[in-house]
Amino acid sequence: MKNPKQPFGQAPKPQTPDAVRAWISVVKAYNLCDGVLASRLAALGLSTAEHEILVNLLREPGLNQQALVKRCFNAKSHVSALLQGLQKRGLLKREIDPTDARAKQLFLLAPGKKLAEKCMAIQNHVVALMAEPLEPAEFALIQDTMGRINEVLELEMLKLQA
Repeated sequence: MKNPKQPFGQAPKPQTPDAVRAWISVVKAYNLCDGVLASRLAALGLSTAEHEILVNLLREPGLNQQALVKRCFNAKSHVSALLQGLQKRGLLKREIDPTDARAKQLFLLAPGKKLAEKCMAIQNHVVALMAEPLEPAEFALIQDTMGRINEVLELEMLKLQA
C-alpha cells in the first residue's frame, strides 16, 4: 500500500512543460500578491495574518475564535496568539457568547475598526491591481479553474493528514 505521507509519488498525469509553466505563473502571482499586500500592511504595523483577523471581524462582528480560525489561513495556535496581541494593543475585545458560555465572541474596538477599514482599503487596492489586466469573462474562468485545483489539493491534504 502506498504511503500518502511519502514526499514523492507518481503524479496522476505526466507533467508537461505547459503544466510546469502554469504552476510557476500561479506561484509567482501569489508571491507578488503576498509581497505587495505585506509591504502595504507593514506600513500600518500589521502582518498579513493580523489583517485577516481584523478584516474578518469588520465583516462579521461577534465571530467566535473557532469560526475565525476556519476563515483565516493560519493555525489555531497562531490565531490565538495574534488575538492576544491585538487585544493588548486595544484593537479588539472578547465577550462571553450569550448562547454558549464556554465561547467568546470577538469585537473590534474603535481603533481596531479604523485600522481594519484601512486594511480593507489596502486589500481592495491589491485586488483592483490584479483585476486590472483582465476582461470580465476571465474572472469566472479563473475562479472555476482555481476552484478545481483547490479541490484536488484539499483532497491531497486530507490524505496527508490521515
